Amino acid sequence: MSNAPPLSAILKHAVPSFHASLKNVIPAQQSKLANGFRIASQFLGGETCTVGVWTNAGSRYENKQNNGVAHFLEHLNFKGTAKRSRRDIEYGMEKIGAHLNAYTSREQTCYFIKCFQKDVADSVEILSDILLNSKRTAEDLEAERRTILEEKENVEARIDEVLMDHLHSAAFELSGMGLSILGPSENIEKTITKPMVDSFVSTYYVGPNMVLVGAGAVDHNQLSDLAAKHFGGLAGTAPKAPAQTRYMGGEKRETNELLPSTHLAIAFNTPGITHPHALKLKFIEQLLGNYSRDKGEAAYSCFTRAVVAEFYDPHVGKFRIKNQAGHNPIHSIQSFWTPYSDCGLLGFYAIVENGKPYTHDLDAVIAFGMREIVRITQTLSDEEFQRAKNQLKVQTLLHLDGTTNVADDIGRQVLYFGNRVPIATLFEQIDGLTKQDIIGVAHEYIYDKDPVVAAIGDLRNVPEYDVVRRCTFWNTL
Repeated sequence: MSNAPPLSAILKHAVPSFHASLKNVIPAQQSKLANGFRIASQFLGGETCTVGVWTNAGSRYENKQNNGVAHFLEHLNFKGTAKRSRRDIEYGMEKIGAHLNAYTSREQTCYFIKCFQKDVADSVEILSDILLNSKRTAEDLEAERRTILEEKENVEARIDEVLMDHLHSAAFELSGMGLSILGPSENIEKTITKPMVDSFVSTYYVGPNMVLVGAGAVDHNQLSDLAAKHFGGLAGTAPKAPAQTRYMGGEKRETNELLPSTHLAIAFNTPGITHPHALKLKFIEQLLGNYSRDKGEAAYSCFTRAVVAEFYDPHVGKFRIKNQAGHNPIHSIQSFWTPYSDCGLLGFYAIVENGKPYTHDLDAVIAFGMREIVRITQTLSDEEFQRAKNQLKVQTLLHLDGTTNVADDIGRQVLYFGNRVPIATLFEQIDGLTKQDIIGVAHEYIYDKDPVVAAIGDLRNVPEYDVVRRCTFWNTL
């Protein structure tokens, strides 16, 4: 009879631990040109990669007069340069099988290309051409007005986009952070001019404000040489700092009784991504989690478990009262933490049936969501704490699936922190969190604090702001 050890024991010693394997991941490399322009890359192997330029030049750097100029610039940069027409840019990408795209957010603008390793040099040259040599003629600007207005109409057809704009507008009313990314229709139609666009470029598209990023089959030395060749002539002046962000709180509501459901968001003011509490706030978002009626009743988050207990447990009815109707009015409830460099919003977004056909109202639904978010300011179970740890790690890895996601993560971290935090270090920080850490941070930013509220739909049953405010400190545990 064999005395060989069981297979599990062999594998335990033969396969490196997960945390040890993370330390073997090749870290991101960084360098800098004399003008302050930065280069960051991570080699991931394979034959393809993503290269792009990330710039601190989003809508928070605007004011009411030029709101929308950063996004307008994104469109103009694809209209043609001194050496390439719009058709040349599009055909050039198709010829090498590459994909060119861009996005504008509240804090950053990004232009990136997904390509083969052999086309990195051409891709960086194209990026520099459209960023630094775009013609941006008055004719192109006039031609793009209708296109951007159509895009605005499409965005405004998405209730979630409009609601989050309302939430930011109420939270940060007197600063650029409260402005929408596309800007108002009046600015798009006539206020934004070529001198306004050119001024924005000269102010924010400067060396210290930009980073060239590569992820995948990239060589850092090659990227550094290409950066020096194509971006070395950028001005090295410091960019203008955005206006100070001030949290106002309050609410913004939009009545639309034609909608079949009411959309509601409630959030609290938090520090930004660079604050020492950032990871704990991200943990709280994961802890609260999401619930969707379409995805069943799996108890994988605070919100899901609470919804299941309230509306599906035959012994516990609507808010601890026997609910003979047995109907769940909540279509979905989703937690979010939206961080920026110096501020953030932590809360939840709920989609709820209108009216009181099932003896419920929005007072009760709001109280339900607030009860969970306030509960974690006082107590957490070991099970939900460990679950959130595991899910935060999984979501972090899923977010880094693909060269474009990795490049985006590198670009934003370099602009925020000046460097990219290694994944092994991040996981060690997650493992080091304790329940008291989370409870303490939640209590600091949620308990008895002024929330910001946004709602769209049939608002006749949405309670007043004072009712929501009282829910931040009254809680039945």
